[in-house]
Amino acid sequence: NDSKATNPESAIVALQAFTEPVILIAGGYDKGTDLHAFMMAIKDQVRELILLGQGADRFAAAAKEHEITVIHRAETFPEAVSLAEKLAKPGESVLLSPACASYDMFSNYEERGRIFKQLVLALRR
Repeated sequence: NDSKATNPESAIVALQAFTEPVILIAGGYDKGTDLHAFMMAIKDQVRELILLGQGADRFAAAAKEHEITVIHRAETFPEAVSLAEKLAKPGESVLLSPACASYDMFSNYEERGRIFKQLVLALRR
């Protein structure tokens, strides 16, 4: 849960903390930042990319420009978490590191992070 990663640079740092393949949930309110370094980090570390929110189209276009083909779209946050659970294999991590602000779907990044935790815990039941 790296909901606080509201820009690509923060999300890159989060990705670099993992040695195992990652299922990444990203997107949200797009601030129009440069995505090149973020997409290079995704290409190196992410097995499946799940995009949602207002910035999903631009992120998907940038991913395709960087020859990233494992792109999934989710219309809702619960759908993104459920899809991540289905895609993840044993030994892989699911990471919420949006690289975007939360204002298109949530009141702030804290709410987004709290709901992410609730959705993940609900999967365990």
